[in-house]
Order: sequence, then structure tokens, then C-alpha cells
Amino acid sequence: MSKNKTSIEFINHASVLLTYNQTSILSDPWYFNSVFNKGWRLLYENETNYIENVLDRVNYIYISHEHPDHFNPQFLSDPKIKERILGNKIKFLFQETRDKRVLSFLKKMGFDVQECPLDRMIKLNHETKISISRHDFYDSSILIKFPDASILNLNDCPLRDVKDIKKFKKKIGKVDLLLTQFSYAAWKGPESNSNLRLSSAKEKIQNIIDQNKFLQPKTVLPFASYIYFSNEMNFYMNKDSNTPIKIYEQLIKEKINPVILKPGEIQDVDCLKQNRTSLDFWSNLMKNLHNNKTDKFDKNISLDNLNCEFLNYKKKIFKKNSLFIVKVLNKIKFLNLFQNINIYLIDHKKNYNFSIITGLVESNEGKIDIKMHSESLYFILKNEFGYDTLTVNGCFESSFDKFNKVSKTLALGSLNSMGINLNIFIIFKANIIIIFLKKLRAFINKAKSPTSLEY
Repeated sequence: MSKNKTSIEFINHASVLLTYNQTSILSDPWYFNSVFNKGWRLLYENETNYIENVLDRVNYIYISHEHPDHFNPQFLSDPKIKERILGNKIKFLFQETRDKRVLSFLKKMGFDVQECPLDRMIKLNHETKISISRHDFYDSSILIKFPDASILNLNDCPLRDVKDIKKFKKKIGKVDLLLTQFSYAAWKGPESNSNLRLSSAKEKIQNIIDQNKFLQPKTVLPFASYIYFSNEMNFYMNKDSNTPIKIYEQLIKEKINPVILKPGEIQDVDCLKQNRTSLDFWSNLMKNLHNNKTDKFDKNISLDNLNCEFLNYKKKIFKKNSLFIVKVLNKIKFLNLFQNINIYLIDHKKNYNFSIITGLVESNEGKIDIKMHSESLYFILKNEFGYDTLTVNGCFESSFDKFNKVSKTLALGSLNSMGINLNIFIIFKANIIIIFLKKLRAFINKAKSPTSLEY
């Protein structure tokens, strides 16, 4: 690769290394192990020696958002990885947020972090400028301007509406290379509803077509979807997802210039071309997907332990949200907010009534709102982002109507993790309450809609 030309090295999933002269920016490092509570795995896992070599060539690490396939605390906490990052004086780049959670984690680890104000061109050095933009709740994109190339990394960003794409184009200007997600990456209905997943996969292709049409890059690099649904409860979702070869062929038909790279492949950005061996690499992995490791939930969490964790959950929930407001909204039936839900725990083989106020009790009621494993429910109770994780890994069974009801109870923690709290201080501010309800509805629709852009 030429020293005075921008090169791209594909590492894995949403991780690429962009290099110009003395500047190298690595994105979203996740290279091994499962994420989303035993829900996802990589189609290919990198060798540790290779990753260490990559880190020896990096100046900056850009983290797009907090999901573990982009921001992976397990990877960053590994002693050898941490030592290498610190030893090489690598600086992290992250969007400015209210909660500062990612920023705090990285600083606590001793890492150098640059918190980037949104939509502002920042000069990293004499040869590199960047601009980070937020999309939807927490996703961010990065525009990187080197002297010879302008690269837009959209990763998972929900930039799908034509009006939004046009508006964004005016903001960012010329783009030489576009990196964008190519398949759905969240629950898309029950196993019996394959039409919905096929529709979602097709919509993802249309998203790329629209992005290409209005952003007008010279080349499109589909990425951020090199995963498989790895749990025995969600493995069925792999059948209808987009494959690299399918994306490549569909984009070629649309007269788009796509390039699929394999791990470790390096090319100059100004003359990217498709290598057949790269397509074959991913095709062979997809053909043998049935041989890949399958995760399963193997811990039966007792009712007593679930309710013990519920006490901590309730304490956290009502530290940020008003119990009074929750009770009032519960009484307004047409809102269908914070209602009791019936959860069938498949490992218990029992149905339970769950209240956000009183917890879990065994129930003889025949109607079931959602089926899941006790490990999943425990994860929801233990982590603010737990329900968000469930909607991504899809390790549950529910109808869309029931899912709507469940979300209006369990999504409160996920909204809190985004900095949206329902507390007593906003009770007289109707506009804030309306925003809260819109956010909650948007959260539900994001997972419910067959045409939504995933995480």
C-alpha cells in the first residue's frame, strides 16, 4: 500500500483500519466471544496475534455506540489488550453524551479519550479531520477526511428515510467510500413469520440503494453484519438474513460499486476492487453455518433469586423514575403503560405474573404475553440495557401485539440507559411527557417494524 494514499484494512464485522501516512483509525473492535447475552457470534474469529499486530499500527479507536458488538468491555479489559492500547498511546474517539457512561468506563481503564461534540469538524492532526453525528437514540456515524479521501462510516445508523439522507448529504458533503450495515440484526417476529424477516432483509438492501443514490460514494463497502444468531432459541433467524454474496449481486444489478473484503485484506481506497477469494471466503462460512457453535441458556434461575434481583431492579428503576407517575400512567388504560404482564419461563415450565411494582408471582392465567428463559429475565432485571439486549438477540417468543404490551413495561430501564427518565420534576411539563411517550413508542416500533433499521 502506498504511504501517501488512504488504505482500508478489513478486520471484522464493523471494525476496519483506515490509514493515511502516520494516521490510523480503528473502528469498533470486537473480534471473538459471544455478545448480547449468548445471542450473537462472529462468522469468523480473529487470531489474537493478528489483533495485537493491528493495535501496534493504530493511533485512534473510534467507538460508534454502546452495543457490545461495537463497544466491547470484555475485549478492552483483557490485560494484554489493555497493556497494548496504553503502551501504544492509542486515543479513543467517542460521541458527546449526557450519561458519560462509555467515557467514564474508558477513563477508569486509564485510556486517553477525546469526547467529540456532535456535527462539528474536528482536526485530529495536520492531515486528518473527523466529524461525528448522532442518529436516532444512540447510534453515531463518523466522517473521516484524509487529504485524498473522504470516508463515511455509518455502521448501524438508521439513515433510511430519503429526506434524512438528503439532509445528511448537505451536512457532510462529498463521500468517496461508504461503509454501511447490510442485514437485519434484531428480532423480526416469531419463527413462523418468515415473510417478515424476508421483508426486513429486502428493506436493508433498499436502504443501501437509497444511501448510495443520494450520498453518491464512489464505492460502497457493506459491513457490520458478519454475525450469526448463535443461540438455540434464535438460530432460525439466520435462514432469512442477507449474505455477503447476495448483497454483492443485488448491488451490482443496481449499478452500484460494492466491495466485500475478508479479514486482513488491505486495499487503497481510491482503487478498491472486488477479489473473488473474498466472496468465496464468506460464502464457505455461510454454507457451513450449521456447524458453528450454538449457545444455550443453561442456568435455571429460581423464583426466589429472580425476585431477589427484582428488589435491586425496582430500587434502580424508581431512583430514576417516579413511582407516583408510573402508578398514574398505569391507571390510564388506553395508554397500556406499565401493565402487569404474563411471562412463561420455558426452563421453569411455569407462567408468572410480573408487575413493575410488586415483582413476580406464579400464575394460573392461561394467556401468555412472552416466553423466555429465566436467564433472560434475570439479565433484564440485572441490567438497565437488559430489555434492549433481548430485542436484539431475539431469544424469546411473542406476538407483535403482546410484544407491544411487554415493551411498555420492560423498556423503561432501556430508556433510562439512554438518559430518558420519568420523574416527578417533569410532571407539570406536558411536552416532556409527550416526548417520553414518543420515545417509548419509537423504541417499540424499532423492533416491531419489518422495515426498521436495526442495531
